[in-house]
Amino acid sequence: MVPRLLNKLYDTVMSETSRKDHLSKSKVAIQSKLTEIRKGNFSCDTIWDQQIFNQIRSMFGNKIERVVVSSAPLALEVADFFRAVFSCTFIECYGQTECIMGCWQSPNDTQSRETGIPTPVNHIKLIDIPEMGYLKDEAKTHATIDDAGWLRTGDVGRWTTNNAMQIIDRHKNIYKLSQGEFIAPEKIEGIYGRSQFISQVYVYGDSLQNFPIAIVLLDDDFVQKWTAENDNDSIVLDTDESKRQLTEIVLKDMIEKGK
Repeated sequence: MVPRLLNKLYDTVMSETSRKDHLSKSKVAIQSKLTEIRKGNFSCDTIWDQQIFNQIRSMFGNKIERVVVSSAPLALEVADFFRAVFSCTFIECYGQTECIMGCWQSPNDTQSRETGIPTPVNHIKLIDIPEMGYLKDEAKTHATIDDAGWLRTGDVGRWTTNNAMQIIDRHKNIYKLSQGEFIAPEKIEGIYGRSQFISQVYVYGDSLQNFPIAIVLLDDDFVQKWTAENDNDSIVLDTDESKRQLTEIVLKDMIEKGK
C-alpha cells in the first residue's frame, strides 16, 4: 500500500469517530491493541475488535495478513492505527524499481518510524547534500551512477541509532526560498492531502519568493456530504460569499492538519 491511501482511510475513520464523540475510546482501544501486538499477540478476538476494529477490517474482506508500505514515509500514528486494526505484520520498506529492495523493516519492529536495515544483497551510502542551485549539466548515465558504481537514488535519508535507514524526502523535492529556508513540498502535500475536503493538492515554490503556494482541488462529494451533515446548505458555490465561507472552512482544516 502507499501512504496516501492509508492517510485518507485513517482521516476518514478518525473524523467519523470524532464526530460521534468516540475519539477517547478509540485511542484507548488502539493503545490496548498495540500493547498486545508488541507482546507478540496478534489476536483479532479482543473486546476492542468486537466493538471497533472488526467493522473497519471487514472493509478489506477480513483477509489481510501482512501490510507492506512503500513510496513515501508514513506517520507513526497512522502506522499504529492500522497495526491495531489489522492485527498483522506491518512493514515499511525502501527501494526503487532500478535497484529492488534497499531496506526492509523487521517484522518484529512494531513501534519505530524506520524503514529498516539494508538487505544483505545491498550496500547503501549516504552523502552530504551539495549546495543547491549549481547543478552541472552532466550526461544522464553519469548523473544516475557515479564513478565508483553507486546508484544515486535521489532520496534524502539518515542513519538512526539502531543502524536503520530513515527516509526523509526526495532530494529533487527540496528547494530553498529567498530567505534561505529549505522546503519539502511533497511532505507538505502529503499533510494537506489528509484533509477530507481535498482531492488533490500541489505545492509550488520559487527561489525568488519567501513562501510557497498550494493549489487545492476540492473533493466535491465530501463537500456536499459535509454541508448536508452540518446544516450548511447555504454554502453553494454560486456566490462570492459562499465561496469565501467554504475557503475559510477548508483553510482552517488544512491548518489543523499542519499542526
